[in-house]
Amino acid sequence: MAQTECNIGIVVGVISSILVAAGLGATLYVTTTGSGSNGNSTITRSTTPSTTSGAVYMTPCGVCGPEIDVAINIQNSIVEPFFNHTIELFGMRQRELIFFMETAAKKQKEFRFAGAYGQYGFYVQTINGLTSNSDLKTWWQILDQNMEMLKKGVSSHIPIHQETVIFNFTQTVDH
Repeated sequence: MAQTECNIGIVVGVISSILVAAGLGATLYVTTTGSGSNGNSTITRSTTPSTTSGAVYMTPCGVCGPEIDVAINIQNSIVEPFFNHTIELFGMRQRELIFFMETAAKKQKEFRFAGAYGQYGFYVQTINGLTSNSDLKTWWQILDQNMEMLKKGVSSHIPIHQETVIFNFTQTVDH
């Protein structure tokens, strides 16, 4: 019996949830081995554009909605090496943002992330080797295409069709 992306993602989610509930915590590290370019901007596309419409629905494995297209942009203009990469994902089942991130990391080596599951879900600590640092007041800000902060984190935000999610390495400056 073949497993779907939905089923595979649930296995990861259930194991992480059990570890968090047991007080053991869980950490997820994702890396890729795809091809990239030498420039500072890259775009990766996968599968074919979606034409399916419909609503998000709950299944025994969690949220599984219609096929949607989502872009993930990661940008750093604070610390060298600077980068601005966009990964476009087409025809993926509508799920929580973290599943789109995992797919993007498998498709493009310029997108690697690490973090940990905690009380409020998965916390992105590192992207492409840049780690949030409270002493330096740096962190990964998660924005929508209107440059507004997402109201939910990567474990609970469910992107909509043709949404762009931006991970911007940010430094808070004291006045």
